[in-house]
Amino acid sequence: MKQFFAATALILSLFSHAGAPPLEYFIKDSDYLDVALSPSGDRIAARAQLDGKVVLIVMDRHTKEIIGGLQPETTDAINSFNWVSNDRIVFSYAQQFSGSDQRSSAGELFAVDFDGSNVERLAGFGASNQRYGSRIKGSRDSEKAAVFMLDPLPDDENHILIIKFPFSQKGLVGYTLDGNKPPIVSKLNVHTGKQETVERLPFKGARPLTDSKGEVRFLTYETEEGLTQSAYRQDKKSEWQLLSEVFELDDELSVVGLNDAGDALFLYGPAGDFGYKNIFRFDFNEKEFQPLFSDLDADISDWLSDPETGEIVIGSSRRGKARHHYADADSSYQRLHRSLVRAYENQALTIMSQSQNGKQLILRANSDIDPGSIFVFDTETKRADFFWANRSWMDPKIMRPMQIDEVPTQDGFSIPVRLTVPEVAGPVPLIVNPHGGPHGVSDNWGFNYETQLLASRGYAVLQINFRGSGGLGKNFEEAGHKEWGGKMIDDIAVATRWALSRQDIDEERVCAYGASYGAYASYMLAVREPQMLRCVVGYVGVYDLNIMYSTGDIPDSWGGTSFLERVIGRDEKMLDEFSPVTHASKITAAPMLIHGEDDIRAPIDHAFAMREALQDVGSAPVWLKIDESGHGAGNIKTRLELYESLLAFLEGHLR
Repeated sequence: MKQFFAATALILSLFSHAGAPPLEYFIKDSDYLDVALSPSGDRIAARAQLDGKVVLIVMDRHTKEIIGGLQPETTDAINSFNWVSNDRIVFSYAQQFSGSDQRSSAGELFAVDFDGSNVERLAGFGASNQRYGSRIKGSRDSEKAAVFMLDPLPDDENHILIIKFPFSQKGLVGYTLDGNKPPIVSKLNVHTGKQETVERLPFKGARPLTDSKGEVRFLTYETEEGLTQSAYRQDKKSEWQLLSEVFELDDELSVVGLNDAGDALFLYGPAGDFGYKNIFRFDFNEKEFQPLFSDLDADISDWLSDPETGEIVIGSSRRGKARHHYADADSSYQRLHRSLVRAYENQALTIMSQSQNGKQLILRANSDIDPGSIFVFDTETKRADFFWANRSWMDPKIMRPMQIDEVPTQDGFSIPVRLTVPEVAGPVPLIVNPHGGPHGVSDNWGFNYETQLLASRGYAVLQINFRGSGGLGKNFEEAGHKEWGGKMIDDIAVATRWALSRQDIDEERVCAYGASYGAYASYMLAVREPQMLRCVVGYVGVYDLNIMYSTGDIPDSWGGTSFLERVIGRDEKMLDEFSPVTHASKITAAPMLIHGEDDIRAPIDHAFAMREALQDVGSAPVWLKIDESGHGAGNIKTRLELYESLLAFLEGHLR
C-alpha cells in the first residue's frame, strides 16, 4: 500500500507540474556545510557532501587545489571540525546508527593533519580502531563521557582544552547524556591523545568561558528549575561566586566573551520593556555595565568580535531581513563590515571564519531565493574570490521571493509573517506552515528548500512567528507559555485570515501542514477553525500533551520536566483541552499523519493515539509510517518518501 501511494504521488506531481524541477532538485543535501580558514589564512577546510558522504576537504587558498582532507570509511559523517594549528585539525564524527536515518555525535574527538595523514583517535565514548578503520591510530580506553573542544589554545600547537560531560547509566549496559553530572575540564594533546585533568566544575551542564591564558574564570549553567545562572572567580584558587552577587548583575545573563585585555566581560540576555536579548559589556575596572546595541525590534541573534581587541562590536537581529547593529566604538572592523553589507545588498551576509590576524575572511551571502555563495575576502586588497555556490545546481531565477509583513492581534501583539507565492495565474491554494519548537525557534527570512518545493508545485506558503516563537524578545516568547493550544493558535488563525484576504490566495483551498509542534498546531487549527481548512497534515507531531511527561527524551533531560511545567503546565483539564486527540470529532478537514517509527523526541505513540481518535469518529487519516526514521527525515531516501506522499495528498485535496 505504501509503495502504491508513493508511486501515485510521483505520477500526480509530474503530471501537474511538468515544467517544475524534479523533487530531488530541492531535497538533495547541500554541497558545503562548514568552511573555515587555518590560523594563517593559507588553507581552507570544509565539510562537504561527496557521493552521499559528509567528508572533510582541505584546499590551498591561493591555488584552490585540494591538498588534503579525510573521507569516513563507514556510513558516519564528519560532524564538526576546528583548526588547532596551521597543520592540525580536530574533528568529530556523527554516527549513523543501525535502523535509523538520523546521524548524531557520540561526543568523540579525533585529529588529522591537513594532508590527511596522522589520523588519531583522541578522546570520547565508544571510539574503536575496528569501527573507524585501520587508518586511525590510538589505543586509549573508551571514556563514559561526551567530549567537546573548549579552547584551541592558540599559543600552544600541541594542546587544546576539552570539556567532558559524563554519561549516566541507563539500565544494565546503556548510557545516556542527560546533563545530570557536572562536567570535567582537561588538557588534551592533539598528537598523542594524552590527557591531564584540569578541574571538575561544580555545576551540572556548565558552559565555561576561558580567558586569553586558557584559564576557566566564568561559566553559565541552568538550574534544574530552568533558571540561568552565571558564576565568576578571580583565579583557579578562588571560590566560584554568582555574578549577581559579586557585581549585582542580572541572573538571566549568560557569559559569552572576554576581551583580549581581560578587563571587560560580555554577557547576553534580555532587557527593556520587550525583553529583547542584547549584548552587555561589563568593565571590571570602572564597574560599568552597558548594553552594546540600541534601537532593537528583535533579539540580537549573533555577533562578531574585533580581531584586534576581542571586543564585540557588531550584532545582528532578524525580525524581518537581517539588521546589523554597531556598538559605539571606533573600529576599522565595523567600517569593513558596513562596506561588505553595502556590497552584498539584498542578501544576508555572514562572516563564517577569519584568519587569526583578521586579514582573511570567509563570507557567505544568501537570500530568500539564493541558497548562498561562499567567498574568500582579503581585507587588504578588498578582493572577494568566489569559492563555491551552495546547492550549486539551483537557479535563483526560478525561486520565489519571501514577502515579509506583520499582522496585529486583538491583544496588542504584532505577529511577523512570511508569505511565498508561486508564479502562476489566478488565486492559488495556501499551505499554512507553522514552525516546530515552538519556543526559541522562528522562521527567518532566507532560503527554505521545503518552501520553494511547495511553491514550485503551485502552492503559496504562509510561515508565522506566533507568540512563543524565539528571537522576538523574552516577553513575546513567554506569552506563549501555557498557550500551546490557545493564543498561539489564535495568532496562526489571525495570520491565515490576513493571507486569505489577499486577491492572489484562494480561501477555499487551504491546508495546514507542519512538523513537531507545527504538526500539533496544524491539528489544533483544524480543531479551532474547522471551516478554514480543507486538509491537515501532521509530521512527527505531538497530539496528546498529557503523555509528554512520560514519553520522549524531554522528561529525562536535565531540567526537562521543569521546562514542560513552565511551557505546558500540569493542569490536566487544560492539557486535555489543548490536545488534538480530545477533539477529533471537531476536525472536518481531511487528515493525514506522517511519523518516523524511531522518533525519540515525539514518539510515534502520539501518532497512533491521534489515528485511533480519528478512526473512532469515522475520519480515518491517510497514514504514513516511515521506517528507520526519527524526528525528521535524515537522508534522501526518507525525504523522498515524505515529500512524494505529502505532494500526492495535497494534490488530491487542493486541486
